[in-house]
Amino acid sequence: MSATRVVLDLATASPDTEFSTAVLTRAGEIVGVSASSVRVATGRLCRENKLRRTARGTYVLNPDGIPTYSEVEGWRTRTDRIRPWDGTWIAVEHSALKRSDRTAARRHDQALRLAGYEEWKPTLAVRPNNLLGGTDSARRTLRRLGAAPESAVMEIAHLAPEDDSTIRTLWNSEALLVDIAEAREALTQAQTRLATISREEAARESLALGSAVIAVIVRNPLLPEELEPTQPLRELISHMLEYQDASRELWQSLLQF
Repeated sequence: MSATRVVLDLATASPDTEFSTAVLTRAGEIVGVSASSVRVATGRLCRENKLRRTARGTYVLNPDGIPTYSEVEGWRTRTDRIRPWDGTWIAVEHSALKRSDRTAARRHDQALRLAGYEEWKPTLAVRPNNLLGGTDSARRTLRRLGAAPESAVMEIAHLAPEDDSTIRTLWNSEALLVDIAEAREALTQAQTRLATISREEAARESLALGSAVIAVIVRNPLLPEELEPTQPLRELISHMLEYQDASRELWQSLLQF
């Protein structure tokens, strides 16, 4: 695990906590990262506006500097956004996107992925219109995540049956459910090992595993029941909440913050 990942994971897990350099370097030591690497990473994150210096040698997370923060931080209540699906779709038309600007194009594509869109046509990405707020909320979410401002967000209804059938196959629901099942199994195994490993080893594992499981949750496209059952994701979130509570207590005892 990189020094940057260690610092960011700790800060995002406790976004209101002020971390001293001593605490951050101790965390790095636990996961096998040198103190100098942690200091360099902390300075870089400050320059990138992802951390804010509150005093000499003291830092706190700066959510405004992380475009995807709201999606990552919202993993606990992510499924609350799902509403019954009326069969309509939300589409993003992005033919005006300048692919020559690789940074903007990469940011736009990442925004679409995080928001659960899949490419249907060469310049048209879609997702089910099954989240609270409908098209207006979808538009705000995409902008916040970094989608190209020149792209157009719209609702699509009354598709030809063959087009509707094609779109429904764009998401691999079986693979999504496998990811969820594997994440739950990893959490179960980690909890079983707690009685047989040291606190430092458990802390190391919790940082890496917690990030991996939250990534599974955040990357889930939140499809309607017609395309993917929601209950497995709800159960994973509940399981992860239990694991994170125990992990936070463990890290607090080790770092005394």
